[in-house]
Amino acid sequence: MAEKPDLYRVMYLSRATRPMTEGELSDLLAGARLRNEARGISGMLLYDAGHFAQVLEGPTEQVAALMARIEEDPRHDDVVVLSAGPIQERFFEGWGMDWAHLDKMDDSHHYALRRHMRSHHVSDRETVYRALVLFYEEHADKRRVASRAAAMAR
Repeated sequence: MAEKPDLYRVMYLSRATRPMTEGELSDLLAGARLRNEARGISGMLLYDAGHFAQVLEGPTEQVAALMARIEEDPRHDDVVVLSAGPIQERFFEGWGMDWAHLDKMDDSHHYALRRHMRSHHVSDRETVYRALVLFYEEHADKRRVASRAAAMAR
């Protein structure tokens, strides 16, 4: 029987040190995708009005090293880890690094998530964590359905 891979997931919030343009966000994501793919890291980055929320998952050593670099990255501060620990499977298997720009979403469904990200108030980490998990699961489900539909159309 094949051994299960050593997987780890981190979910965190941070605040941009200054607002980022679409071009800067695109460049950030393009670089992250290349580096993360080479390291076996997948996940999703959310951006909203100068605030980030991100899930990273992959080999424990690789995720830990990436988090150390993120905590030192001058583009953001106030890094708050909401959840970190070993996992059995990924939310974002085969995704590389997906992202969503919540500023661009006109959806009251995501209002609570946006409010939590913008306040950066984490006295109730469980509420923020649940809002993020719901968003990520919903996004993952939509992407899986789209992937299956595309495969069936071939």
